[in-house]
Amino acid sequence: MKILYVENDKNLIACIDKHCSKSIHEVILIENIKDALLFLKESNEIELIITEVNHLELDILSYLKEIRKLKKDIPIIITTDSDIQVSLEEFSQLNILSVLKKPFNFEKLRSLIEKLDEKKKDSHIKQEIRELKLFMELFKEFSFYSETDLEGKIVDISDSFCDLVGFKKDELIGKKHSILKHPMEDNTKYKEIWKNLLEGKNWIGELRCLDKLGNDIWYKTIIFPKKNENKKIIGYGAKRQDITEKKYLELLSITNDLTGLYNKRFFKQTMENEKNRSKREKKNLVFIMIDVDNFKKFNDLYGHLKGDEVLKQIAEILKINSRRTNDFAFRLGGEEFAIITSNLSLSKIIKYTEKIRKDVLNKKIEHLKNENIGFVTVSIGVFNYKSEMNYGCEEIYKFADIALYEAKNSGRNKVVIY
Repeated sequence: MKILYVENDKNLIACIDKHCSKSIHEVILIENIKDALLFLKESNEIELIITEVNHLELDILSYLKEIRKLKKDIPIIITTDSDIQVSLEEFSQLNILSVLKKPFNFEKLRSLIEKLDEKKKDSHIKQEIRELKLFMELFKEFSFYSETDLEGKIVDISDSFCDLVGFKKDELIGKKHSILKHPMEDNTKYKEIWKNLLEGKNWIGELRCLDKLGNDIWYKTIIFPKKNENKKIIGYGAKRQDITEKKYLELLSITNDLTGLYNKRFFKQTMENEKNRSKREKKNLVFIMIDVDNFKKFNDLYGHLKGDEVLKQIAEILKINSRRTNDFAFRLGGEEFAIITSNLSLSKIIKYTEKIRKDVLNKKIEHLKNENIGFVTVSIGVFNYKSEMNYGCEEIYKFADIALYEAKNSGRNKVVIY
């Protein structure tokens, strides 16, 4: 602590100097009040003022008021060799810490300084705690923060995250994060998250979620165990970075403008990834090719704008029928579409593809040049790639294309499995 000591008694100054030489505090001794007031004007580091009030050129109150003008909150200890005729109310207004009658015991002064020092330390600690709490609040707000208990129920959530997902805080507290889960998100991610957390590890990755209105939200997140002083896990915390715009731009680069389905560029990448996953997980991959029957004739008869509307309607049917996590629907070009799915038995493949064919037919979109039917139909070719096979992506494509050709050649509006 930096202390200003104002005293003009030479003997007392020597005594003060002796007592303060071993002090952990820095003591600045000044002999007259004019120099003291001048010093206080120029210094911002003083934390305690000890001053005599005898032989003053000003009266005591005027002197103390001058100090208070310069230093509003610094504690003051007065030393005097005579009784002071000042009311308690006036002393209270000036915030005088103590009055010491000379000669006084230096231990008493030391005790006052130590108490003040402890109070100052407590004040600093409280201030640090307040600042830490403020920092944590800001941290939570700027990081879309949430906390859960051991069962995964939300116990705390930032206003910023509530705003992001469109829920009120009381609509989320006590609920699980599954209220925000996207039906297309990979379930293996959530298994991996819980595996890491239960082992006391963090999980970092990207998650696709839904807001209250059903809009897609993407965020990069870190989820971490919260532990007590005994290293026991007492809950889980998560902070997030909103990457929805970035993901939207990525999606634009891999989707077809007209239909909103994935494009041919993304098809090549996905086929390779899914084939490798099929090998790794020992599950079959099902590649389905879909082609609109007599589509050139449709365009010639109804025009290309009507043709585009047909392609959009078929795309919506494919989207509805490819909502599982590992389902992907593509427009490969023109009137040709494809679906990559997995882990289906032969009977389920037949049921799945027949549903797509019937959904298109049941739309009853007029197509008078589609012989014997009069409505828009599709032909479908399928290749069931089993994990033990060793075909490349081009061969898988070729086999499905052969099946599609056979479906068209044998009358159209059919499903053929290679």
